[in-house]
Amino acid sequence: MKLICFTYAGGNSTFYDQLKNELLPNVELIAAEYSGHGTRHRSPFYSDFDELANDMLVQIKESIVANEPYAIMGYSMGSISAVEVLKKLIDEKMPLPVHVFLAAHEPHTKAVYADYNKSDIDEFVKERTIKFGGVPDKLIDNKSFWRMYLPIYRADYSIIGKYKFEKLKLKSDIPATVFYSESDTSYEDMKNWNKYFENIDLLEYTGNHFFINEHFCAIAQEIKKRLV
Repeated sequence: MKLICFTYAGGNSTFYDQLKNELLPNVELIAAEYSGHGTRHRSPFYSDFDELANDMLVQIKESIVANEPYAIMGYSMGSISAVEVLKKLIDEKMPLPVHVFLAAHEPHTKAVYADYNKSDIDEFVKERTIKFGGVPDKLIDNKSFWRMYLPIYRADYSIIGKYKFEKLKLKSDIPATVFYSESDTSYEDMKNWNKYFENIDLLEYTGNHFFINEHFCAIAQEIKKRLV
Protein backbone atom coordinates (compact mmCIF):
# COMPACT_ATOMS: atom_id res chain seq x y z
CA MET A 1 0.00 0.00 0.00
CA LYS A 2 1.33 3.40 -0.99
CA LEU A 3 0.41 6.73 0.61
CA ILE A 4 1.20 9.73 -1.61
CA CYS A 5 1.52 12.95 0.41
CA PHE A 6 1.45 16.67 -0.37
CA THR A 7 2.97 19.18 2.00
CA TYR A 8 2.05 22.54 3.53
CA ALA A 9 2.81 26.07 2.29
CA GLY A 10 6.56 26.68 2.45
CA GLY A 11 7.25 23.03 3.23
CA ASN A 12 9.13 20.27 1.51
CA SER A 13 9.00 16.49 1.35
CA THR A 14 11.02 16.00 4.57
CA PHE A 15 7.98 17.21 6.53
CA TYR A 16 6.62 13.67 6.35
CA ASP A 17 9.77 11.87 7.55
CA GLN A 18 8.46 11.06 11.05
CA LEU A 19 5.15 9.77 9.72
CA LYS A 20 6.97 7.82 7.00
CA ASN A 21 9.07 5.92 9.53
CA GLU A 22 6.04 5.22 11.73
CA LEU A 23 4.05 3.73 8.84
CA LEU A 24 6.73 1.26 7.79
CA PRO A 25 6.66 -1.58 6.85
CA ASN A 26 2.91 -1.75 6.20
CA VAL A 27 2.54 1.50 4.27
CA GLU A 28 5.08 3.08 1.90
CA LEU A 29 4.82 6.86 2.20
CA ILE A 30 5.79 8.80 -0.93
CA ALA A 31 6.19 12.51 -0.27
CA ALA A 32 5.79 14.59 -3.41
CA GLU A 33 8.05 17.64 -3.83
CA TYR A 34 6.60 20.90 -5.12
CA SER A 35 8.48 22.84 -7.77
CA GLY A 36 10.67 25.52 -6.17
CA HIS A 37 10.81 23.60 -2.86
CA GLY A 38 13.33 21.29 -1.22
CA THR A 39 15.21 19.14 -3.72
CA ARG A 40 13.53 21.11 -6.56
CA HIS A 41 14.51 24.54 -5.25
CA ARG A 42 15.95 25.61 -8.60
CA SER A 43 12.66 25.01 -10.44
CA PRO A 44 10.08 27.80 -10.91
CA PHE A 45 7.13 28.29 -8.55
CA TYR A 46 3.56 27.54 -9.63
CA SER A 47 1.19 30.25 -10.80
CA ASP A 48 -1.92 28.37 -9.60
CA PHE A 49 -3.14 25.00 -8.29
CA ASP A 50 -3.97 23.71 -11.75
CA GLU A 51 -0.30 23.99 -12.64
CA LEU A 52 0.65 22.38 -9.34
CA ALA A 53 -1.76 19.47 -9.85
CA ASN A 54 -0.51 18.81 -13.39
CA ASP A 55 3.06 18.71 -12.10
CA MET A 56 2.12 16.45 -9.18
CA LEU A 57 0.36 14.09 -11.54
CA VAL A 58 3.53 13.72 -13.60
CA GLN A 59 5.45 12.96 -10.40
CA ILE A 60 3.07 10.40 -8.99
CA LYS A 61 2.06 8.56 -12.18
CA GLU A 62 4.97 6.20 -11.70
CA SER A 63 3.65 5.35 -8.24
CA ILE A 64 0.13 4.61 -9.45
CA VAL A 65 0.01 1.16 -10.97
CA ALA A 66 -3.26 -0.43 -12.04
CA ASN A 67 -4.63 -2.89 -9.48
CA GLU A 68 -2.22 -1.71 -6.77
CA PRO A 69 -4.11 0.14 -4.04
CA TYR A 70 -2.89 3.54 -2.91
CA ALA A 71 -4.12 6.53 -0.90
CA ILE A 72 -3.38 10.26 -0.95
CA MET A 73 -2.87 12.73 1.88
CA GLY A 74 -2.58 16.50 2.11
CA TYR A 75 -1.54 18.64 5.06
CA SER A 76 -2.65 22.29 5.21
CA MET A 77 -2.05 23.67 1.68
CA GLY A 78 -1.47 20.04 0.72
CA SER A 79 -5.19 19.41 1.26
CA ILE A 80 -5.94 21.68 -1.69
CA SER A 81 -3.21 19.93 -3.66
CA ALA A 82 -4.77 16.56 -2.84
CA VAL A 83 -8.29 17.46 -4.01
CA GLU A 84 -6.97 19.09 -7.19
CA VAL A 85 -4.88 16.01 -7.95
CA LEU A 86 -7.93 13.83 -7.25
CA LYS A 87 -9.92 15.86 -9.78
CA LYS A 88 -7.20 15.24 -12.39
CA LEU A 89 -7.17 11.51 -11.63
CA ILE A 90 -10.93 11.34 -12.09
CA ASP A 91 -10.86 13.39 -15.31
CA GLU A 92 -8.09 11.23 -16.79
CA LYS A 93 -9.85 8.02 -15.73
CA MET A 94 -6.78 6.83 -13.86
CA PRO A 95 -6.87 4.33 -10.98
CA LEU A 96 -8.30 6.21 -8.00
CA PRO A 97 -7.07 6.19 -4.40
CA VAL A 98 -8.84 3.93 -1.92
CA HIS A 99 -8.77 6.64 0.74
CA VAL A 100 -8.14 10.38 1.04
CA PHE A 101 -6.57 11.98 4.14
CA LEU A 102 -6.87 15.73 4.65
CA ALA A 103 -5.44 17.76 7.51
CA ALA A 104 -5.20 21.27 8.98
CA HIS A 105 -7.11 23.07 6.25
CA GLU A 106 -10.82 23.80 6.04
CA PRO A 107 -12.53 23.99 2.62
CA HIS A 108 -12.77 27.75 2.73
CA THR A 109 -11.41 30.34 0.29
CA LYS A 110 -8.52 32.34 1.82
CA ALA A 111 -9.13 35.52 -0.15
CA VAL A 112 -7.29 37.56 2.50
CA TYR A 113 -4.03 36.07 1.17
CA ALA A 114 -4.63 37.78 -2.15
CA ASP A 115 -5.49 41.17 -0.65
CA TYR A 116 -1.97 42.16 0.38
CA ASN A 117 0.23 44.28 -1.84
CA LYS A 118 3.88 43.45 -2.38
CA SER A 119 5.12 45.81 0.31
CA ASP A 120 2.93 44.21 3.00
CA ILE A 121 2.90 40.54 2.03
CA ASP A 122 6.28 39.64 3.52
CA GLU A 123 5.33 40.86 6.98
CA PHE A 124 1.96 39.13 6.72
CA VAL A 125 3.64 35.87 5.69
CA LYS A 126 6.14 36.12 8.56
CA GLU A 127 3.47 36.78 11.17
CA ARG A 128 1.18 34.01 9.96
CA THR A 129 3.91 31.41 9.61
CA ILE A 130 5.25 32.15 13.10
CA LYS A 131 1.71 32.08 14.55
CA PHE A 132 1.11 28.68 12.97
CA GLY A 133 4.23 27.31 14.66
CA GLY A 134 6.01 26.74 11.37
CA VAL A 135 9.26 28.43 12.39
CA PRO A 136 11.54 27.26 15.24
CA ASP A 137 12.06 29.96 17.89
CA LYS A 138 15.79 30.15 17.16
CA LEU A 139 15.08 31.10 13.51
CA ILE A 140 12.39 33.74 14.02
CA ASP A 141 14.92 36.59 13.88
CA ASN A 142 17.35 34.85 11.54
CA LYS A 143 17.68 37.03 8.42
CA SER A 144 19.37 34.27 6.41
CA PHE A 145 16.46 31.93 7.08
CA TRP A 146 13.89 34.46 5.88
CA ARG A 147 15.97 35.41 2.86
CA MET A 148 15.84 31.77 1.78
CA TYR A 149 12.29 30.86 2.74
CA LEU A 150 10.22 34.03 2.32
CA PRO A 151 10.03 33.67 -1.49
CA ILE A 152 8.74 30.11 -1.03
CA TYR A 153 6.09 31.07 1.52
CA ARG A 154 5.14 34.10 -0.57
CA ALA A 155 4.65 31.98 -3.71
CA ASP A 156 2.55 29.38 -1.90
CA TYR A 157 0.37 31.91 -0.10
CA SER A 158 -0.19 33.62 -3.44
CA ILE A 159 -1.75 30.56 -5.08
CA ILE A 160 -3.77 29.76 -1.94
CA GLY A 161 -5.18 33.30 -2.05
CA LYS A 162 -6.27 32.80 -5.65
CA TYR A 163 -7.91 29.42 -5.03
CA LYS A 164 -11.72 29.49 -4.81
CA PHE A 165 -13.43 26.58 -3.11
CA GLU A 166 -16.76 27.86 -4.48
CA LYS A 167 -15.56 26.71 -7.90
CA LEU A 168 -14.40 23.26 -6.76
CA LYS A 169 -16.53 20.73 -8.64
CA LEU A 170 -15.94 17.52 -6.76
CA LYS A 171 -18.26 14.99 -5.17
CA SER A 172 -16.51 11.75 -4.36
CA ASP A 173 -17.61 8.54 -2.68
CA ILE A 174 -13.99 7.73 -1.77
CA PRO A 175 -13.75 7.52 2.06
CA ALA A 176 -12.03 10.60 3.53
CA THR A 177 -10.45 11.08 6.95
CA VAL A 178 -9.94 14.64 8.16
CA PHE A 179 -7.40 15.41 10.89
CA TYR A 180 -7.72 18.71 12.74
CA SER A 181 -7.07 20.65 15.93
CA GLU A 182 -9.95 22.72 17.31
CA SER A 183 -7.51 25.44 18.41
CA ASP A 184 -6.30 25.69 14.81
CA THR A 185 -9.50 25.18 12.80
CA SER A 186 -12.94 24.51 14.22
CA TYR A 187 -14.95 21.35 13.77
CA GLU A 188 -17.77 23.42 12.24
CA ASP A 189 -15.41 24.59 9.48
CA MET A 190 -13.71 21.23 8.95
CA LYS A 191 -16.96 19.27 8.63
CA ASN A 192 -17.65 21.26 5.44
CA TRP A 193 -15.41 18.74 3.66
CA ASN A 194 -18.64 16.72 3.45
CA LYS A 195 -19.61 18.99 0.55
CA TYR A 196 -16.98 17.20 -1.51
CA PHE A 197 -16.79 13.74 0.09
CA GLU A 198 -19.87 11.64 0.83
CA ASN A 199 -18.13 9.61 3.53
CA ILE A 200 -15.94 11.59 5.93
CA ASP A 201 -14.54 10.85 9.36
CA LEU A 202 -13.20 13.76 11.46
CA LEU A 203 -10.51 13.13 14.08
CA GLU A 204 -9.52 15.85 16.54
CA TYR A 205 -6.07 16.40 18.08
CA THR A 206 -4.60 18.97 20.42
CA GLY A 207 -1.97 21.52 19.43
CA ASN A 208 -1.29 24.24 16.89
CA HIS A 209 -1.44 24.11 13.11
CA PHE A 210 1.38 21.56 13.06
CA PHE A 211 -0.24 19.15 15.52
CA ILE A 212 1.10 16.28 13.42
CA ASN A 213 4.53 16.87 14.98
CA GLU A 214 3.12 15.91 18.39
CA HIS A 215 0.71 13.23 17.24
CA PHE A 216 2.40 11.52 14.29
CA CYS A 217 2.34 8.15 16.08
CA ALA A 218 -1.42 8.33 16.72
CA ILE A 219 -2.08 9.63 13.21
CA ALA A 220 0.01 6.79 11.74
CA GLN A 221 -2.13 4.30 13.65
CA GLU A 222 -5.32 5.82 12.24
CA ILE A 223 -3.89 5.69 8.72
CA LYS A 224 -2.86 2.06 9.08
CA LYS A 225 -6.26 1.19 10.53
CA ARG A 226 -7.84 2.41 7.31
CA LEU A 227 -5.30 1.09 4.81
CA VAL A 228 -3.83 -2.15 6.10
